[in-house]
Amino acid sequence: MRQAIKDLLILQAEDLRIRDLKTRFASIPGERAALVAEFDVVRKGLEKAKQDKLKVEQAAKQQAAATKSAQETLQALMIKSTSVKKINEYNAILAEIETAKKNISDSETREIELIDEQEAADKALVKAERSYKAVGRTVQAEVRELDALKAAIVKEIVEREKRSEELAKNVVPSYLESYRRLLARGKGSPVGPIRNGSCANCNLMNSPETILDAKNGKLVSCNNCSFLLYDPDAE
Repeated sequence: MRQAIKDLLILQAEDLRIRDLKTRFASIPGERAALVAEFDVVRKGLEKAKQDKLKVEQAAKQQAAATKSAQETLQALMIKSTSVKKINEYNAILAEIETAKKNISDSETREIELIDEQEAADKALVKAERSYKAVGRTVQAEVRELDALKAAIVKEIVEREKRSEELAKNVVPSYLESYRRLLARGKGSPVGPIRNGSCANCNLMNSPETILDAKNGKLVSCNNCSFLLYDPDAE
């Protein structure tokens, strides 16, 4: 293989690494945003668990007050019933007493239900707090890693771009012009081997003339995709 082609391949290795680094760098903001969104989900879950617990506690207090009020009503009716002289008034108070008793029973039943709901809300809050702490630690660690990676990538890109500029000085100008035009496409390797007449980029066969030129050690353009080709077995 001619030295001119070797110099071009050395430059390409550097540039492809730079392209990979830039691709990785571009993906970091999305990954970081996904981590923040994941943490936001558990944060909202924790806030909801706190609100649910508060609502149940408030409902329990209100229900306790309702039970107490119903008990006071019953007590007042019981006292009042002792001083009633007319049978119809007495019967009316007895009906009110039964209603008050039912209200107390219903209210106490609801208080028991709210105790169960409070226990469930407490468990849900504990679970949400654990999830918040666990995910928070994981997300913070991964975000720090991404930030560190971002800084490392920037540093490596700067170093490699300087190296690329130096390596480009060793490349034949005509090769360099075609190479950079292909590199700007942003995909594939601008320079690749030709094997059994097939292009390493598009995998299609080339003309006999192109294959022969490559065997003679020349850098050729693929007849199909225009990418640069060389024969690795050429002297």
